[in-house]
Amino acid sequence: EREKARVYAPVRRSSGIEWKELHAGLARAMQYYVSEYKTETLLNLGLGALEKIEKEYAPRLYALDPHKLMRSLEDLSMLEYAKIIIHASLARKASSMPLNFQRIDFPTMDPPEWNKFLTLKLENDKVTIGERPQEFWGDMQKEYEARNKDYAGVYKGK
Repeated sequence: EREKARVYAPVRRSSGIEWKELHAGLARAMQYYVSEYKTETLLNLGLGALEKIEKEYAPRLYALDPHKLMRSLEDLSMLEYAKIIIHASLARKASSMPLNFQRIDFPTMDPPEWNKFLTLKLENDKVTIGERPQEFWGDMQKEYEARNKDYAGVYKGK
């Protein structure tokens, strides 16, 4: 019921802001704060801008037809993705050439201790950061076969 109320909220309003305005605000915030060169300060300002959009503008979103509702929901999802991107960028304390990720406050490119994956998880409305080593899965064939007992080997064709 809560999800249904969230999804249909824009069609229950007859005025406010349309999806295009929310979309433009999200794009502008990401351009300003999460562009090519990043710093801790800029990323935190970006997170604050997204929180302001979420608290002040998203609740005023309205849609007059199914198409605009779909676009409104898409923008609300984009707002969540933008927050994930900023949290992940804040967590990565190194620049990386393969990721095309440049932190001015951490200029060393691809230090060995950052040769890992970062994981993000939302727990009790708080983002927690974890990490996994590259190739954490071990021997791919052995691990796959251990978890898929009905696997009969690689398809060889007829």
